[in-house]
Amino acid sequence: MGARRDDSMSKCIEMLANDHKTILRVADVLYSMSEGAEDKGQFSPEDVERILRILHLFGDGYVQAKEEGALFPVFSNLCNFPQYAAVRNMVFEHERDRSLIEGMEDACRRSSVYQFAEYSSRLAVFLRTHVYKEENLLFDTINRSMTADDDARVVREFADYDGEFQRLHERQVMHDLRVLEWKYLRKVA
Repeated sequence: MGARRDDSMSKCIEMLANDHKTILRVADVLYSMSEGAEDKGQFSPEDVERILRILHLFGDGYVQAKEEGALFPVFSNLCNFPQYAAVRNMVFEHERDRSLIEGMEDACRRSSVYQFAEYSSRLAVFLRTHVYKEENLLFDTINRSMTADDDARVVREFADYDGEFQRLHERQVMHDLRVLEWKYLRKVA
């Protein structure tokens, strides 16, 4: 069976696009936290701990893990060299994301408000840009290249990540995100 011939979106891409909506919510909170830290010359260590927990458990340990552990390996076996280079670039960007998070953690440990503001602002912009690239460049290519069987295989592999995240972290992560949204954005999605 060849690549998809219709315009329907593969289930695995739909699932990741839904996860990306949450990542964009996190980016909004991060940006607001950054602005607040810069304006007030301080940040809340408790709030930073919450946002870092979300970034580690949801962003890295869940969304990026699904992409790197399930989607990208399947797609890499189907794609040509330029497409493979695009996948490698996304993995490189995941590493950059992790580096920015480490910078935030270090700034928090050292109580460096302005470095925290700088790293969190850069990470917020980076997350938005990364999501845009995946959704508007890479996911379309993946969607056109994968067969229904490939999609089903990725969705089955996603189920392992989904089950673990839902069982261990989802309730706390989503609670933390809602608390931070209310405090920094005065809204809850």
